[in-house]
Amino acid sequence: MAQSDNNNRNAFNTLLIVLVGQMGCLTLVIILLTVFAGLWLDNNFHTKPFFTLVLLLAGIPISVILMVFVGRKSLAKLKSKNDPDHKATIT
Repeated sequence: MAQSDNNNRNAFNTLLIVLVGQMGCLTLVIILLTVFAGLWLDNNFHTKPFFTLVLLLAGIPISVILMVFVGRKSLAKLKSKNDPDHKATIT
């Protein structure tokens, strides 16, 4: 019985590590995209910090929304694996 609990704990810890890694990479990609897009737009329209700042500020809620979405989807997968009778629904 202790071995099963230990395996479940290890699987859960692995899932958390993967989830945090996914969210970190997702945030990094969004930040890099907004910075490069802002710099490109600022270069083309000669409005040095304007587009970069606007896109960075717009990227914050987008990043949070995507992190919530990824987290909920991963938790729904975990729930469906642990309970085969449970239908994974995301509301």
